[in-house]
Amino acid sequence: MIEIYNKGQIRAIKAYAKTAGIETRVWVASPNLSNDYLVGLLSGRTIMSVGNNTKCQQMMKKSALDRIKRQVRAWIAEKDGVKAKDANLVSLIGTRFEESAQRAARMKARGESSTEAVDAMEDGQLVLSPIAEWDAFDIFTYIGHVRSEKIEAYSDFEELVDIYRDANGGDCMVNQYISGREQNRPPCSARTGCWACGRISKDTSAENMISAEGGKHAWMKPLLDLRNYMLARHFDPSARCWLARTINEETGTIKIVPNAYAPEYTLELLRLILTIQVREQIAARKLGIAPRFHLLDHRQLIALDCLWGRYQYQRSFMALRTWKEIYEQGKRYDIPDLASIPKYTEKDVSFRAEVPFADEEYFAAWRGFRNVEAAAVDWEDTTVLPNGKIVQNANVGDEFEIDEEGAALFWEFDLDYALNRISVLDNPSGVVHYLVGLGTVTLYKGSLGEWDRMMRVGNQAWFHGLMPIINDPHALVETLQAKFQKKEEDKRNALIGQLALFL
Repeated sequence: MIEIYNKGQIRAIKAYAKTAGIETRVWVASPNLSNDYLVGLLSGRTIMSVGNNTKCQQMMKKSALDRIKRQVRAWIAEKDGVKAKDANLVSLIGTRFEESAQRAARMKARGESSTEAVDAMEDGQLVLSPIAEWDAFDIFTYIGHVRSEKIEAYSDFEELVDIYRDANGGDCMVNQYISGREQNRPPCSARTGCWACGRISKDTSAENMISAEGGKHAWMKPLLDLRNYMLARHFDPSARCWLARTINEETGTIKIVPNAYAPEYTLELLRLILTIQVREQIAARKLGIAPRFHLLDHRQLIALDCLWGRYQYQRSFMALRTWKEIYEQGKRYDIPDLASIPKYTEKDVSFRAEVPFADEEYFAAWRGFRNVEAAAVDWEDTTVLPNGKIVQNANVGDEFEIDEEGAALFWEFDLDYALNRISVLDNPSGVVHYLVGLGTVTLYKGSLGEWDRMMRVGNQAWFHGLMPIINDPHALVETLQAKFQKKEEDKRNALIGQLALFL
């Protein structure tokens, strides 16, 4: 909903700027694949942000804005003929002291002002906060004056008023301005945000919009239902991967802790998401309109398969196989009834343990980021890391990326061949070697060592047969302790056998 609204606002700003003779250029910030929140949740890299956790904001908003600021600074520097660090750039932001005590404290600490641009971040980037002193009533007073044509603006805010009215259950003070009755009433409390937001237990604004008169926002209900399901499963111990991603190099042990979401659960989420997406596309086509949301594109699905392979989460190309299952074979998955899900809390994921994990094969050359199949036919392309370790070579760049053109070519010409070439029975890391070897994936420069480390842990879990029980901490502890106890017994028996030869 807000994405649709913002696109309309950008068009309105461009039109107003053209009429007013104001030179305008628009940059739209969006997270890269490394900070793609949904890909992160599905791939096993992160978990839903709940409570006071703001990782989602850092991934989707802050990192994207920082990257855009660098691009804007470079553009201004080139235009003015100066170095990027000397570019004169002022960012206008809409923070207000009245929003919350925490927000006010942070604004004061940064020295934000409504009249003077300040180096709020102490990095040379000037920030001006024009409405810092405004309260919510001032905001709606301004909107009311624009609505009553007392103030000229780039928009009449009609859509904005509709959003606030619907999000607040039809009861919002802006309506008083619409009717010409500019009375003192409490400001609207509706808030909007990401459909997958887990920082609030109940998304009242979304519920109000979905129940708005005429069902004009009813298309949002599947997203709200999915969000509620994800929140209900967040502290479900069976929905978590309990194997840590780092071993103790000295002892060879690994911690059993609630890490990211479990492979089985992430696959379930992907099926639900693609089902919701294809149903929206079918509904939009029947209405003769563009889909009102799109959750995962081809690039994201390819990235998901690559990351699943990195962690040994799924069989090779399972994301693309799931897409074909839903889009081509007509399979659909419905969100489970929340009434059937027990109430989980943080206590349900409080188990902690540390068990043996790395054996004599763990540090073997082929357990990490190496393509065994290519090496077997003397076709492996390798590179040497600064620490002397040999790993598979790969395209590297400023960020983890799937090139749009490369993704399109892969989808059009290589998809079916790849699914047949890399079997579901193969080691899950095969998808990584395939995509890296094809050049479809660009890895972040300097990250090859991290890929080697992560794939080493994943391969070890695969060869230990841990993936089916990776969401059961007690089974992991029992299995790993038994495996290493047997290894010690075998070593002891072998030593006794060797000594017996000399007796």
